[in-house]
Amino acid sequence: MVKKMQVEIAKTAGFCFGVKRAVNLANKAPDKYPGLQIRTLGPIIHNPQVVNQLATLGIKQVGDINELGQGVVIIRSHGITKQLAQELEQRPNLTVIDATCPFVRRAQEIVEEMSETGYQVLILGELDHPEVAGLISYGDPQRTLVISKPADIPAEFFTKRKTSRIALLAQTTLSQQLYNKIVLSLLTIKGELRCFNTICTATSDRQSEALELAKKCDCMLIIGGRNSANTNRLHELCEERQPASYHIETAEDLQTEWIADKKTVGISAGASTPRWLIDEVLKRLQDLS
Repeated sequence: MVKKMQVEIAKTAGFCFGVKRAVNLANKAPDKYPGLQIRTLGPIIHNPQVVNQLATLGIKQVGDINELGQGVVIIRSHGITKQLAQELEQRPNLTVIDATCPFVRRAQEIVEEMSETGYQVLILGELDHPEVAGLISYGDPQRTLVISKPADIPAEFFTKRKTSRIALLAQTTLSQQLYNKIVLSLLTIKGELRCFNTICTATSDRQSEALELAKKCDCMLIIGGRNSANTNRLHELCEERQPASYHIETAEDLQTEWIADKKTVGISAGASTPRWLIDEVLKRLQDLS
């Protein structure tokens, strides 16, 4: 048992618009396409509990396009590569449901437009993230570069005499603070710079609110999938401000000693975390106190 504590849940915690849209499209698919095999190409969102829940409806994930047969395929919220999308459209007897987040789709369009007009495209993000892999595919391979920190910016951008034309954008779930640092670093380049802040507004709002909670709470619980980039980032940001910050996937991960002597506990959650998981954590806290 722990002492009675005050618990505050961030208003922005849980599903963002893009994730909610993707999950709704998936939930409606069995009724819309009765009798057909329905698959997602990769996890539709980065939350294993939601992925498992969809599996109970018969919607399972495959890791490769060659595992798809006839029926229905749902493109995950992170999007896929341009080449893969074209190949899916050409498959006979395969219906494609595009659940790509509109914010991700807009970023893809920016990469394509900037590449076609001759810009060197810088994508601030995680090289191995599926969203970034999709973004890269919309650009010129010779003029598209992924960076993760200011030190990754090529030195030649600042020193070469030839005028540069650089377009910067970001993975939609990235830290706003990091994006701002990159912009400041690029302001001294020799040439033209176009900056597109493609970070989803829900992501930046969620990060700001979580940081405010971390300042005033004795402990922070960040709920979400271990494979969720935005959830991991929320945890990292909160931990910088409140060392007693913990990333959990479910209520079972909560350890009593984390909250035993805490008066205030803040809760935030990644954009792929359903409300029912947040409610389970809240109930677990209430039971403990």
